[in-house]
Amino acid sequence: MPLYFFWGEEDYLIEKEIKALKKKVLGNEFDALNYRVLNNPEFSVFDEALRTMPMFFGEVFYLIRCDKYFLETKTKQKLDDKQIAQLIESLNNIADRVHFVLHCPIVRGEGKKPDSRKKLYKAVAKLTEIKEFPAYKAYEDYKIAPILKKLAQEKDITLSQDVILHLIQTCGASIRDLDTQLEKLKLFAYPQKEITKNMVEEVTNSSEDIFNLPDLLIKKDFTNALFMVAKILDKSHYLEVLAFLQTSVIRLLKIKLYSKTLNSMDISRKVGQHEFVVKKNMEKLKSINFDELLNLKINLTMAEYYLKSGQMEPLCAFRYAFCTEKKDV
Repeated sequence: MPLYFFWGEEDYLIEKEIKALKKKVLGNEFDALNYRVLNNPEFSVFDEALRTMPMFFGEVFYLIRCDKYFLETKTKQKLDDKQIAQLIESLNNIADRVHFVLHCPIVRGEGKKPDSRKKLYKAVAKLTEIKEFPAYKAYEDYKIAPILKKLAQEKDITLSQDVILHLIQTCGASIRDLDTQLEKLKLFAYPQKEITKNMVEEVTNSSEDIFNLPDLLIKKDFTNALFMVAKILDKSHYLEVLAFLQTSVIRLLKIKLYSKTLNSMDISRKVGQHEFVVKKNMEKLKSINFDELLNLKINLTMAEYYLKSGQMEPLCAFRYAFCTEKKDV
């Protein structure tokens, strides 16, 4: 039966599981009609979704956040026996080509879990595996290590067991935070692929953090941005730094554009960022208008051209790029 139930505090791994499942069901290219998201829907909407029939061609993939149905919260959905029975009937009759992921996120540290005494929970448990994604503790390095090793392989970098343990001891047990550190280490190590303990020390202790650069550009604090770039270029290749900024600004442009018509959850789905990060970026982007952000992207593109064609030195190219006014080409 195409039904899945994911819950737990390790939201990053849940996101990866959902993304992999969606790719398996829908492939890389899919129509928006095939992928549908519901956020704690009302009973009638939830039941109607469960009764969805497959499209003429292809599969349908539903992601339904439903913690209000399974957790004891102040805003929980109060269902009578008839409604519960109807949902259970609908769950038992899901169409073959309509896939449902029931997502029950838990705020880290709250220690909550789905109420296994509920009839609705028991019905789901009979139909599919209830899969938990617990938050790891720092002493559970033996559980975290294989996850980090796999994440490193996906980024085309390598870490020895000693380096993995050192990274966990230095940065903690949050998989999302550790993945962010791996992104930094990949950039720092370029063009090398092997990460060392010294690299971990330098990256985690460095104040010249490339991941702070987009924030400085949004604030239009170009002086400090250029100062930071000058220090980063002592250790990192200029094209890697420029590529990172290009990607960051494109994502910020999308968030700025989508925020006119979409909520943070929908934007999160479109740009591939966690909703919490999207909300923070939406707040930061209030200090810069769309045209300024677009000009910054254009200037970064021209700076890349001047660098690759040998017409500018790296620092001059970044000085050229850091401006929210369109430059003459």
